Amino acid sequence: MPEYTHTLIPDRVDFVPEPTQVGEFLTALVALGATPLKSIISFAKAAGAARAVLNPFTGVTDRFITRKGKKLKDLAAVTKAIDGADDFEVTLEGKGPPPLPALEFDFEGAYEFQVKCALRAEVVSTSDWHDEMPIKQQVEFFDRPCSPKNRLGIFHHPETLQVIQVPKAGCARFWIEFEYGKMLFPAIKDRLDLLEPKIVAAAVKAFGVKFVQGCRWCA
Repeated sequence: MPEYTHTLIPDRVDFVPEPTQVGEFLTALVALGATPLKSIISFAKAAGAARAVLNPFTGVTDRFITRKGKKLKDLAAVTKAIDGADDFEVTLEGKGPPPLPALEFDFEGAYEFQVKCALRAEVVSTSDWHDEMPIKQQVEFFDRPCSPKNRLGIFHHPETLQVIQVPKAGCARFWIEFEYGKMLFPAIKDRLDLLEPKIVAAAVKAFGVKFVQGCRWCA
């Protein structure tokens, strides 16, 4: 699991991209030099209904979706692969830093790097809060079904654990991820709009919607 993931979240909670838009965005990232080096492209989609499993420690029923994946030959295969799917993940995986990094780190050398476009069949939480630092709001954990009315994104700062709130970043069906290994964390103050502006502009052009930014991380 990556230690830090930065997310681009549409400001429209119901936004679902056309398959051609996903292909256009990823192609634009390649042209910018913002994709992982020597990328391996993979595609995964939901296989069957979600399984409900009761967590004996929390008493909460968790839902798990099995996704079956395969490698794709090139970006030209992305549009056909995701056509008709209402739950998918397209991932470009390789090494960083690319010529145009999405984020800057105080680090020299190679690191694991992924770009992922994800769609869910229903609205899910795109907030990421950590239960070691309880919050006052009722907020679902990342990627769990939630009400489309829970638009305020709640995120914990990875160093201070202070809450960062981002309007319109709390839930979505579709989002984009930039994932990093090597325990790399960008310099965060009190805002999450950190991504390279050219990448954000490419997303806006390809998908025709505005985006807000969030994050998720593990220690």
